[in-house]
Amino acid sequence: MRMKALFAVVVLSMGALLLVLPRPEEAEALSCTGAAPQTAAPAPGGTETPDLALPQLEVAKAIVATAKGMAITRRGVVIALQIARQESRFEAGVVVGRATGAFQQIAPGPNNAYAGYDRKNAGMAAKGFFTVLLARVPGYDTDARSNADIGQVVQASGAGASKYEPWRPLAESLANVLYDGTATMTCQTGRSGPTAVRADGVDVQLPPGAGLAGTVKAPTPETARVLAAALSWLGTPYAWGGGTSAGPSRGIRDGGVADANGDFAKVGFDCSGLMLYSYAQVGVSLPRTSRAQHAGGGAVVAWGSALPGDLVFYGAVVHHVALFLGVVDGVPYMVEAPQSGDVVKVSPVRTGGDFRAEVVRPIPGGGADQHV
Repeated sequence: MRMKALFAVVVLSMGALLLVLPRPEEAEALSCTGAAPQTAAPAPGGTETPDLALPQLEVAKAIVATAKGMAITRRGVVIALQIARQESRFEAGVVVGRATGAFQQIAPGPNNAYAGYDRKNAGMAAKGFFTVLLARVPGYDTDARSNADIGQVVQASGAGASKYEPWRPLAESLANVLYDGTATMTCQTGRSGPTAVRADGVDVQLPPGAGLAGTVKAPTPETARVLAAALSWLGTPYAWGGGTSAGPSRGIRDGGVADANGDFAKVGFDCSGLMLYSYAQVGVSLPRTSRAQHAGGGAVVAWGSALPGDLVFYGAVVHHVALFLGVVDGVPYMVEAPQSGDVVKVSPVRTGGDFRAEVVRPIPGGGADQHV
């Protein structure tokens, strides 16, 4: 396996740290891009040009296909895409508490509209969304209110309609491609990571690939560098057995799911490989597997006292690990390499199922708890 020597270039500017991290191997990621909308003006904080990982595009396609099957108009499609982008970033498997799926639905929902189906299935979740849209705003296509306001009527979100508004340009662009067929998207293999991530003391600037705006505050400058290291490889493919202290590496065969996804031919990270790499950038050596990282990665702390940089685990017999990123707009997030066929991403912490209500802290440090 080809490996380049580990190096790091650190650029100092007015006390801020801009990390340019090692590129030991070229990691490939499939991304899909398309044209910006021709009519919709950009909204603050929004994005005009579709630029989605393939799993995200599949969720958007399922939403549009369901809409067409229900005779939902283009405007209804745009509304749904705006909502799904804000609620889940087009990730069908997201679970935050009881809220599940692309639209973060809580069963049974209005008139039992969210009951009786798998809310992690993007097409079924879209059917639930459109069912409530038709019930609550039957004249949605000509309604004078904004798309965001109509979406808020459906979702009844405590965050309010303003959270949905910035995603209209993106939704319009996707509708051009997936609903109208008046624009195209190109999916191609590109070179992913590392990207420069700014760490200023304990403050880490979230990169565009995180899908979140602003900064997160680490308990120590050292931990901030760990977060920046993990964030620098967003979009890198999952590769079972991949990841070393120097960066992404070629995956290995597992005789099952990973082989079916071709992980042995990919350069990337698995869940524990990403943790090992991120902590290696500050001289902390973690064991290679998620189970070993849980058993010997540091101090065990209750989830209610979690801090950014802590390791989050899943499984009675541990099978997955992620890096706690912090709380943004009241939602706890993590950086993870989730599973074969996916990519390194920022996800809401999934506190249901086999989530372990404890974290491991490799670097002791103070600071206020960043968890709700």
